[in-house]
Amino acid sequence: MLLEDRMPEAEVTLRLAMFLINNAYTSKDVICAVDGAQVQVGENIIFPIIDFLSANGWHRSKNKDAWQGAYVNNKYLQKIVIHSAAGEGDLVSELKNGCRLRVESKKGPLIAKRNSQEYPLVREAIGQLMTAEHVRDSDILAVAIPESEKFISLAKQWRTRPLMKQVGIHIITINRSNKITGLESFGL
Repeated sequence: MLLEDRMPEAEVTLRLAMFLINNAYTSKDVICAVDGAQVQVGENIIFPIIDFLSANGWHRSKNKDAWQGAYVNNKYLQKIVIHSAAGEGDLVSELKNGCRLRVESKKGPLIAKRNSQEYPLVREAIGQLMTAEHVRDSDILAVAIPESEKFISLAKQWRTRPLMKQVGIHIITINRSNKITGLESFGL
């Protein structure tokens, strides 16, 4: 089902959404933007979104064949709501601390490769956050990336950079064991 050597962007976003709900960090539904090209291109399945969510206990209550819409899990009040509108952020969640988390997610390799794409992917996500049109003063801005040796190295370096700290952009790493690093920096 999942590729061993890389994590798609939709998987990064949905793992973070599930983590926020599972750990009671969010007070409302978690809204996720997933571009259709992240799910399927022609007949080629990029990420089996319905199967992935189902395997993790999340199911569509209506229109079970469509991948967009609200997913429910009987353990939680909150839903994961998936849409494909651009410009809102890959994940938006109202947190229990009164802030809104706005995340740009990136795909990436889970194992080291010769031609590293991690650096430009993280820079692209930072640029997307810096040019967001609708941001509140109470928003927490973050980049979510797969956990790999190279991504961890970049996250450790860039979390301490003066402008990253001044602007308040956080870097979150996510692995397939649902270990999330980087949320602790904003009190969750």
